[in-house]
Amino acid sequence: MRMTGIRLHDFRGYKQVLLAPPEGVTVLVGENGAGKTNLLEAVHLCCLGKSHRTSVDKEMIRRGEETAAVQLTVEKRDGRHEVGVRLFENARKKKVVYVNGKTASRVGELMGHATCVIFSPEDLSLVKEGPQARRRFLDMLLSQQQRAYFYALQTYMSALKQRNALLKQGDFRQLPAWDEQLAIAAAPVVRLRRAASEALHAKARNHYFYIGGREEEIFSLRYHGALAESENISEDMLRGLQACRGEDQRRMTTCYGPHRDDLELSLCGETIKSFGSQGQMRTAALSMKLAAFDLLEESQGEPPLLLLDDVLSELDPDRRRRLISRIGRAQALLTCTDQSDFIGARPACVLRVENGEITDE
Repeated sequence: MRMTGIRLHDFRGYKQVLLAPPEGVTVLVGENGAGKTNLLEAVHLCCLGKSHRTSVDKEMIRRGEETAAVQLTVEKRDGRHEVGVRLFENARKKKVVYVNGKTASRVGELMGHATCVIFSPEDLSLVKEGPQARRRFLDMLLSQQQRAYFYALQTYMSALKQRNALLKQGDFRQLPAWDEQLAIAAAPVVRLRRAASEALHAKARNHYFYIGGREEEIFSLRYHGALAESENISEDMLRGLQACRGEDQRRMTTCYGPHRDDLELSLCGETIKSFGSQGQMRTAALSMKLAAFDLLEESQGEPPLLLLDDVLSELDPDRRRRLISRIGRAQALLTCTDQSDFIGARPACVLRVENGEITDE
């Protein structure tokens, strides 16, 4: 996949920008706060319909403006794909999604037209923070791999929201009906997460070994959840909801199901969050992102776009060299504050980002 153009209008600090990056690596150099990450965020928005930095869409609109728009064009083996997103300051207006010149009825229609993997210093949250960060990582990968997963997850989360609303209202009469809906909706989510986790484990383990460079360090990734070993997911989910109903009523929330899933990360049999060094945790996070890159490439038959946000400066020279060797086959946008940060990256283009303007370096 090759990005042929990205257009921003009133997005973050940019009034109007059109960028047509060449094949290979495009480096964006600038001071912190210059707007480099905003360009990567715009690409991510077009690929997944959401930011990797905020859940509040209006934060991406340029100050003082009522709307913002981003449009991304890519060339794939099956031809040209054009996707876009328009955001609104007015909370009553929902964001609008465009696919190949037409307004899409659902955000899910974006999935698969353009795909990306982003590397950022915040990736340490995959290792250091709670299950939500790891579920989000898994959900973003699967949503880009197959649109059916995105819709299956939406169905599950919608049923969960309805059930939780009943628990908060103290209306328990309708719970059995929503238990059945939630149990049915859980099956495809768990099944696809489980398969993806197995594939991620094998690839991330190999990447960790290569980037870390130490044979004795064995990285492991395992899907963890109440239904992780279930052979009949819907039936087991229904039984679990029924068994936990008393606790759910006391807590006024649903305590059982895949919305509480996690990925267990370990190094040499020990929980990496508790026993790993900063370097080991960073290598684990990079390995997971590289594994996601591999799985997207396999499902599409071509590599996704790569977005590297000030990552190389965080790595020692050996890890930097090994990372670059693994991603060299993809088109990439790479941000940094100093040109020394991308030594070894062999950029096709170097651009300076300053005060909402992009110029040749």
